[in-house]
Amino acid sequence: MPWQISSVCRPAPVAKQTADQWLEDLSDRLIAEGALSVSIEDADADQCDKEQPLFGEPGSDMALRAWPASRLHVLLADDQDPYQWWQRCGFPIGESSPEVARLHDEDWVTKTQAQFTPLEVGDRLWVGPSWHAVPAQYRRPPRIALIIDPGMAFGTGGHATTQLCLEAILQASDQGLLTPASRVVDYGCGSGILGLAAAACGVEQVVAIDIDPVAVTVARANASLNGLGHRVRCIAAHEDVFAQADFPSSGFDLVVANILAQPLKLLAPLLWRLTAPRGGLILSGLLSRQAESLIAWYAASDPARPSLQVLGQRDGWACIGIMPG
Repeated sequence: MPWQISSVCRPAPVAKQTADQWLEDLSDRLIAEGALSVSIEDADADQCDKEQPLFGEPGSDMALRAWPASRLHVLLADDQDPYQWWQRCGFPIGESSPEVARLHDEDWVTKTQAQFTPLEVGDRLWVGPSWHAVPAQYRRPPRIALIIDPGMAFGTGGHATTQLCLEAILQASDQGLLTPASRVVDYGCGSGILGLAAAACGVEQVVAIDIDPVAVTVARANASLNGLGHRVRCIAAHEDVFAQADFPSSGFDLVVANILAQPLKLLAPLLWRLTAPRGGLILSGLLSRQAESLIAWYAASDPARPSLQVLGQRDGWACIGIMPG
């Protein structure tokens, strides 16, 4: 049973060193002193007014990639004396005496599975992993169920941005804006959950795209798991997605992208090109405070297109877009 030492610290970088580099160097030094592992998290994660989500988006300020106060969790072998080890290291990092605890052996498979609990979106969609039984009421139309095993890909339905996108897709379906003949693309598909939701609503032509080949494999497996492999085509995105796939020349009826704000800016010309003239565009992965600037960015990217609107907000996150015309 290994030891865990936990302590709160505030980065104190030296000249020409960012806060995240300081934390990385500190982690390396602790490992060199015999730590089995070092993990770092936001020390204010349980305080809504102080918590800061950090993503390290392309183009973001490197100095913003570390929290003002970080909690270190250091794992030590069970034959070490954690208090002597901490004093011997002599690093001026902790604001107070460290918390020391034994880590007991656990059934990590069961514990990991317990993190992915089923989710109901409105009264129409149930999303859950394969180790949970689908409730009887979701086995009959018009209600639908999706089995999502995330594997190493993002997207279980639990995050606010995924839920907002699912709600927008269901709304489009309920309003008759998505039909079996519609064409949908899920750009940055992760586990494939958004494209699969559109397919489960009846759309027969869905393309799921991701730059991560692991995500493409996971999405393809989830499509097969749900009996939707004939409707959902999963492909890896390279430099020119149009050159590697037979996309409709007129564009897709609905384009969905749940990524991050900075990549969404970089992808604006591509996502507009994928969207049919009267098609819908649903974007998420952005904070509520980023919505206005991203809407303006997309308006400038293609002034002939309708202006995007805020479709929903939850837990500090936003979903913006336009519905299919």
